[in-house]
Amino acid sequence: MVDLILIVYCLIVWLVFIKFKLLAWNTTSKIIVFIIPVVGISALVLAMNVYMPSSDDVRVYNKTVQVKSNVRGRVQDVLVQENSRVNKGDTLFVIEQAPFISQIEGLKASIEKAKAAVSVQYKNVDAVRANRKAVEAQLELQRKREQQFQELVDANAGNRFDLEQAQNNVKQLEAQLMQLRAQEASILATIKAEYNGEQVSVAELVAKLEKAEWDLDQTVIKASIDGTVVNLQLRPGAMALPLTDLMTLVEGRQNIIASFDQNELHKMAEGNEVDLTFATRPGEIIPGKIESIVWASSRGQLLPTGKLPTADQGIQKQGKYLVKFSTKEDYNIPMGANGSVAVYTSTTEPFYIIRKVMIRLSAKFNYLILKAH
Repeated sequence: MVDLILIVYCLIVWLVFIKFKLLAWNTTSKIIVFIIPVVGISALVLAMNVYMPSSDDVRVYNKTVQVKSNVRGRVQDVLVQENSRVNKGDTLFVIEQAPFISQIEGLKASIEKAKAAVSVQYKNVDAVRANRKAVEAQLELQRKREQQFQELVDANAGNRFDLEQAQNNVKQLEAQLMQLRAQEASILATIKAEYNGEQVSVAELVAKLEKAEWDLDQTVIKASIDGTVVNLQLRPGAMALPLTDLMTLVEGRQNIIASFDQNELHKMAEGNEVDLTFATRPGEIIPGKIESIVWASSRGQLLPTGKLPTADQGIQKQGKYLVKFSTKEDYNIPMGANGSVAVYTSTTEPFYIIRKVMIRLSAKFNYLILKAH
């Protein structure tokens, strides 16, 4: 556009001073003719950069979701194709389920076995209690005999050996009784320990069963968003490993951003009209608005490290901020497309025509493919 203005200006000068000689072509007129375009174009460019800023760093990005498997297994079926559209909840691929089903059946059998073991433990408690009562009766009898032998020895009518034997029998029975009581308390503590209303050994197996059933559900991997399948490398028979990227879902909603120098933003605001053009769509102008200005930059972030902050690095270079745009319609611009944008602030509307012509010329230049072969 500036070149076009200069061409028109030169044509007017030629007509006025050379062709029709309406004015004298002397030193004074030459100086004036030279100064006018320099001052005028400089003022025009400066004004446009303030009130109609532009950027050639426009890009289109879509949010993505990396599809991973939560379980390890061999892929049985892949139900999508590259670049196919999927809806949230659609099945993407299936992992062989036989090992997971076998694990679930084994855990169910273990739970029944654990419940049976608890019943056996209750019977063991009954047996220990019966044995304890028998030992208590024997201990009571031995204590009576010990007392009788003690009375005989005190009266010099009994044998001290029989007394010592009775005392030894009492101690053995007391030790046996303590052991039986401890055994009974241990068994009761085990079978009475509960978690969520289940005996602990059963509850532990139930938790493992729930995890196994969850693992079985994870063998059917479904789309978490509406999107397009890209980077599909998965094939039936491949081994799916947990936390490994297997494909990517690209969200349908497009996000258009551009970077601007910091001093270009002071006149810009949300809602300002913009014209967008992309290399993938030569000659086309896409109208839009400023959706938001991202008032944050990585230059303002100091990451925690073991070193002192080095804020002086790159301080000479002015950082840029991102501006996000929205369009009135869904133009289906390819993800990763580059382009240019012209922003029209709320002032100097009569001069918009200059920037509008420039952005449209830029759109036309996208038709040119400048390659040497």
